[in-house]
Amino acid sequence: MRANYTAWTVLFIIAVLVTLAAKYFAYFPGDVAVERWVQSLVTQNLNWAQGVSRTAEFPWILIILALTVALSWGMAGWRAALVSILSFVGMWALGNWLGPFIGRPRPTAELVRVLRHLPGYSFPSLFALRYAATFGFLAELAAVKSSGVLRTALMVVCAAFLILGFVARVALAGHWPSDVIISYYLGLLWAAFLIWIARMS
Repeated sequence: MRANYTAWTVLFIIAVLVTLAAKYFAYFPGDVAVERWVQSLVTQNLNWAQGVSRTAEFPWILIILALTVALSWGMAGWRAALVSILSFVGMWALGNWLGPFIGRPRPTAELVRVLRHLPGYSFPSLFALRYAATFGFLAELAAVKSSGVLRTALMVVCAAFLILGFVARVALAGHWPSDVIISYYLGLLWAAFLIWIARMS
């Protein structure tokens, strides 16, 4: 039990440290190179990426949340469904507060290809937080509460959505790669912690 508490403490400390680092560095080493590489792999027409990005906005994100709640209930009952809502609400609140606090600027046209100027901040990625709180939550819940083909299918599909989201946001230069990766980490950590608490109670 003590080892579990120690592990969670270390993971949350890492989350705090990388978040604070984003406040003091406009981008991390490797961000520019990875962003250019991702942009070189995709087509010039980024309508698909804009479409993917819109799925994390209203009303589409509510549909994803409803699906997450329904699948969570089916896998592990009403408590898991409630926890899935807490996962989403927690990341929604964190994203709205953390953006102005960190104040990290978005990628600029001097460094990478920027489709259009976007308002707001680069970190955290609200898109990534919402995807981690839904698709990421489902994958983690399936890992501990499901089995067989269903478990594999859910984890593969959810992972595919997370990867697609990463490529879309980076291709659009809406975020640096580190913004999306760290935001995924925060969302997945929060989801895993909630699932662990629910299993302990």
